[in-house]
Amino acid sequence: MQIRLESSGELLELFVEGVLDNDSSTHFRNTIEEAVHDGWHRILVDLSAVTYMSSAGVSAFLGSHAQLQKLNGLFGLCNLSEPVERVLSQTKLLDKLQCDPNIARQGASTGTMTRLSKTRVASEDGIDFQIYRQATGAELRCTIYGDPSPVFSDQFEERHCQQVSFSESAIGLGLGGFGDGFATASSNFGEVLSVAGASAQSPPAGKGLPDYQIAQEDFVPDIQLLYGLKCEGEFSHLLRFSPTEISKPGTLSRLVDQSLKLTECDTAGIVILAECAGLVGTQLRKSPAEPIGQAANVGAGEASRFHFPEVREWVSFSAEQVHRRSLVAIVGVARRASNNTECSELNPLLRPIDETGELLGHFHAAVFPYRPLKKRTLDLQKSVRDLFESGSIQDVLHLLRDDRPVTGAGESELVSGGCWISPISSDIRRES
Repeated sequence: MQIRLESSGELLELFVEGVLDNDSSTHFRNTIEEAVHDGWHRILVDLSAVTYMSSAGVSAFLGSHAQLQKLNGLFGLCNLSEPVERVLSQTKLLDKLQCDPNIARQGASTGTMTRLSKTRVASEDGIDFQIYRQATGAELRCTIYGDPSPVFSDQFEERHCQQVSFSESAIGLGLGGFGDGFATASSNFGEVLSVAGASAQSPPAGKGLPDYQIAQEDFVPDIQLLYGLKCEGEFSHLLRFSPTEISKPGTLSRLVDQSLKLTECDTAGIVILAECAGLVGTQLRKSPAEPIGQAANVGAGEASRFHFPEVREWVSFSAEQVHRRSLVAIVGVARRASNNTECSELNPLLRPIDETGELLGHFHAAVFPYRPLKKRTLDLQKSVRDLFESGSIQDVLHLLRDDRPVTGAGESELVSGGCWISPISSDIRRES
């Protein structure tokens, strides 16, 4: 079910689409409660796109009607679809709940009350969404830097390194570090991310605290990047999300999948600020600028950081969910594998993040101590700056999915927060 909200004067109109059953009727009730709490006492509900309604929907309408009557307000239904009209006629409630929309609109005096006219409410796959359109037609321009292949079986050298600036309008991630050049950064290379003018890198050698830089006046963070990407531009949507059932947090792959669906994107840049139930991820223990070496049972030219036993020296991996009940800032890109032509240049940087392999992505997370997020709309720049200026960053991880039988840790789970998303332009640049 989805709900779009529009306002005119003192009248709030809800346009409901989809199925109104026991599960989605709870979401409908919460939407009405929220609207009344905001001061809306005249509410008109358009049901022309409802394909099915159970008794739970009828109960939700009656409860809302009674609530608005006590406030001397208005609650009415209009433009009923055939399934809705049939149920209301059979229950003898049609005359009580149906309302002439023209009369309702005429009776709504003009005033100062406003609500974002381009806000939608949806409940999808166990996640409730409030969808705010921020910039119509916005998209991100993406630049790819370097080549990820040396991380598997080679040593990164100075020729692989590029200095990349990340302004407040950019997001990015990859493998790199802070420093004035390759020589000063080479011992600290690891996972990096950048969002809203704040950049962070994983702890050197997997120990201690991550380092970070924040844009200030003329200062803009620079990252010595071995490989990665940068996306610049505006976000088209902000999606506030929470689990339909409090005890069932949503997985990262479900959140990304539904965010792409609700914003009609196949390839997108994404930033998430959220309380997490636990993260599953990895980070390098040593800089990839160091030589790999060879185990005794590995032939010449076959060494890899991810072969056993070398992997134990090179990679730190969460065998179970970590950083439970923390606040995380996640930066990434995602695309659907079925769209095999648009933005396919991103594929070397992407890996499957869902169980089907249809959803590809690359996500890094910066971890902070838990703090509540502001309700409704969030200012990304201010929220990120507040987090980083607190100096409390705890970790930076490359998020992944662990589907190993029995021992697998699964994937990262998020409780509630905000997701900024925008489509990535098909005109992708490459800087070698």
